[in-house]
Amino acid sequence: MCQLISTGVRTDKGFKELHLNQVAKAVQEFSGREISGNQVYNHLRKWRLKWIKVTKVRELSGALWDEENSMITLEEEHYNGHAHPKDAEFLNKPITYYQQMMVIFGNGQATGKYAMGSNEALGSPSDFAESSLKTDIFEEGKACAKAVEELDKMFANAPKSSDVHVGSKKKRSILTEEDSMVLTNVTDAVNNVADAIRATKVDEVHPELYGAVMYMPGFTEEALIVAFSHLVDNKAQGTAFVGMCESHRVLWLRTFLTKHYYV
Repeated sequence: MCQLISTGVRTDKGFKELHLNQVAKAVQEFSGREISGNQVYNHLRKWRLKWIKVTKVRELSGALWDEENSMITLEEEHYNGHAHPKDAEFLNKPITYYQQMMVIFGNGQATGKYAMGSNEALGSPSDFAESSLKTDIFEEGKACAKAVEELDKMFANAPKSSDVHVGSKKKRSILTEEDSMVLTNVTDAVNNVADAIRATKVDEVHPELYGAVMYMPGFTEEALIVAFSHLVDNKAQGTAFVGMCESHRVLWLRTFLTKHYYV
């Protein structure tokens, strides 16, 4: 992913599905294991949460930053008084892959071999901007409906026992009784799936809303989930939030979460 950024890929609005698939292909060629773009996205999301944690730990009272070793240092007095044992992995020891996280998730410019050669902010990854999930749901519905139609035609064209004339040579039925029962069960199952898909209401949510909310630094994941759920239920506010600059998003989140006792 860092190499992808070094080629000049714009990340101010997040990584698109195209970029995730490119990374997946590179990893697959390197490791020989089948990797999907969705797996890359989930992996990036895990590291994004770690990056948010690092930025919060750096803001601790008395914390110092060792640029050379990519390490957050705390004097013994402050370290012993810190009440969060989960932060221990980020204190007084080099932070694994800090430079790579900074390139991918940071708001500053890439450094060293990952520099892009411009002063443009790197931004942060977001949900798939060109996701095909909704399309897949409708395509599955069409496929199920087509399968039901074909099965119905099969039953309609199958010869019935009453069609065989007495005295004539008995013809072998296309569908045995057992086959008919199996296909009937299949038809019922496909009908149920098709009905469930048709009955599913797909809300129109801004494709960049999830990334715009969930990757905001300085807030707990629980608090961001609450804000995201509210914006999903209020489409106009969600669209407006995506259009805000980062400072206004922070202001909105603080106001909303304070009102709901999450800050």
